[in-house]
Amino acid sequence: MQVIKLSGEQEPFDPQKLCNSLKRSGLASGVAQNVCDTITQKIKPGDSTTKIFREALRNIVKTDLVASARYSLRRAVDDLGPAGFLFEQYVEALLQAHGYTTQRDVMMKGECVIHEIDVYAVKGEFKYLVEAKYRNQHTIKTHVDQVMYADARLMDIQRLALKQKKNPDQYTMWVITNTRFTVSAIKYAKCRGMKLVGWNYPKEATLEAMIVRKKMYPITVLPSMSPSARDQFAKYNMILAQDLLPYSASDLSQRVGISLGIARKLLQEAGQIIA
Repeated sequence: MQVIKLSGEQEPFDPQKLCNSLKRSGLASGVAQNVCDTITQKIKPGDSTTKIFREALRNIVKTDLVASARYSLRRAVDDLGPAGFLFEQYVEALLQAHGYTTQRDVMMKGECVIHEIDVYAVKGEFKYLVEAKYRNQHTIKTHVDQVMYADARLMDIQRLALKQKKNPDQYTMWVITNTRFTVSAIKYAKCRGMKLVGWNYPKEATLEAMIVRKKMYPITVLPSMSPSARDQFAKYNMILAQDLLPYSASDLSQRVGISLGIARKLLQEAGQIIA
């Protein structure tokens, strides 16, 4: 049976792949298998992977809200766009949770031009110029040309440092993306001493692992969060589920302009996920 991927391509439906993704979310093995069997029986030829995902998520939400957050996390990060500026905010918050001191949208002079750095991050003696590469579909890979572009910016900054008789090697370029890197992109970064973090790279510290380790779930994992509410929360720099918890439902309703009922639901969901 063929199903339709996000890219529009067809692929054979693999029940085991679905079951494994459900188990990785943290669902108990028996519950995951029951959900998998239920979804598998409903799938028809030509169904989209998005439809299958949504059906699975509806079932998980009823059983385990924390597991639903894990299961929907990748698409929730995708939903931080579409312009990409929310992803930059999110990357900054994630780095702060991991002990980095940060500044966003820093302007740095190079030999030829001035560069806008998405996030400037410092930890100990190490300084990083962070490029936050957002894609609204995680099926789109981050290619070598994008990594090379980031490297070219670093080299322009380093050339100016040399002219000013400063240490040109004081900064490391760091590319963080919500997608996968191509093999060539990884090879180039290793050759140039750059740092990469993608959804499943590097194995010991993927973007997914960084998020889950600190429970830095974006507000878009909350089942009751609509796109319009997401944008309203972003205006107040509230992009994490945990950002909602210091407020009462009444405060959220008045501040963000959502109904009291939705505010209560969002607080309940955030509390369960972050607990």
